[in-house]
Amino acid sequence: MQRFAYVCADPGVPVPGNKGSSIHVASVCRAFKESGLQGEVHALRAEAEEIEGFPIFQIPVPIRKKRKSLQERESRLFLTSLKPLASGRIPPDFIYERYALWHSGGLAHARDLRIPFILEVNSPLPDEAKQFRGLGNEALADGIAKLLMQQADGIVCVSDEIANWVEPLRGHSEGIWVIPNGVDERLFPPRNGIRPASLPEKEVPLIAFCGSFRPWHGLTDLIEAFRIFAEDDTTGAELLCIGDGPRRSEFEARIEELGLSDRVHLTGMVPQAEVGRLLGGCDIAVAPYPQLDHFYFSPLKIFEFFAVGLPVIGSDVGQVRQLLDGENRGLLYSPGDASGLADAMRGVLADPERGKAIGNAAREWVLSNATWKKRVSEILAQIGELP
Repeated sequence: MQRFAYVCADPGVPVPGNKGSSIHVASVCRAFKESGLQGEVHALRAEAEEIEGFPIFQIPVPIRKKRKSLQERESRLFLTSLKPLASGRIPPDFIYERYALWHSGGLAHARDLRIPFILEVNSPLPDEAKQFRGLGNEALADGIAKLLMQQADGIVCVSDEIANWVEPLRGHSEGIWVIPNGVDERLFPPRNGIRPASLPEKEVPLIAFCGSFRPWHGLTDLIEAFRIFAEDDTTGAELLCIGDGPRRSEFEARIEELGLSDRVHLTGMVPQAEVGRLLGGCDIAVAPYPQLDHFYFSPLKIFEFFAVGLPVIGSDVGQVRQLLDGENRGLLYSPGDASGLADAMRGVLADPERGKAIGNAAREWVLSNATWKKRVSEILAQIGELP
């Protein structure tokens, strides 16, 4: 294998960009490059002409009708194509597509070229859309999902929970590969205690949260836990929240209501390289996911926390449970238990040597098991074994 074509037809994923999904695209492409591959990227939201040295081609979308509707928007996305792939350039050896609700163009083109079609599944998109946004064409979304799962030559699932969702659609487990997310360790070097002037001096302990401000990231539990923690805290610890999202204003209002504005710092959206520098000045990190009916995530933030060498406290759910073993690589608490999270934060800050040992163990593990280069090498090895 020498060439690839990466397809991202999700309108919610800018390429490149600072969202977690955008970083995921860039990370996989970077690891393809480091594995010696040449290639090109096709994106519905092309925000530049290249990414990691690979050209980005805009996926064309049919012209919008005068009357806008949810159904019309979904139909336009369904009718997108990958015509630029057939423009006379050297064809790829495989097509790698990030699963999007309405797109089957990668599969169609792979069949035309008689090359493997690899589908990467990060979430059960039809279920997610029905729960949080609504669908105008539910039957179509479900039908495309079933078609892609059945016809893909290989499916990269980022968690066991995703694989469990994929398998009934596919009808069997062959060609389903559970390969979690990873980290580019060069962007997340070991913590050094250096902080920008906008943050407190290094003598003040700093607790890190990183992620989008959305319901499933546990912001309500986080601020309640920090309130409980602050009631009898003697360290003067402060909270750093890296990221942005639709719940930010609600979060800020709650901080002000609790009188914690002087102890909570919000950065807004920052580039990935800046995230690594900010985390390098922190003392512990938290991943306060709430109790969800289906936890299918492979949290990028935890791999990033690990790479920096931060002791991580996370809720006992899904893949978080696998990553944080509860003793050596991190601490677990029951999801929704704000008092439990507060106690865990106190415990780590009260025993810096233990926190350092946990962070070092986490960094050693992630460097040995979960860099993006290693993850992509696993993917390429699976593709190489396809008949």
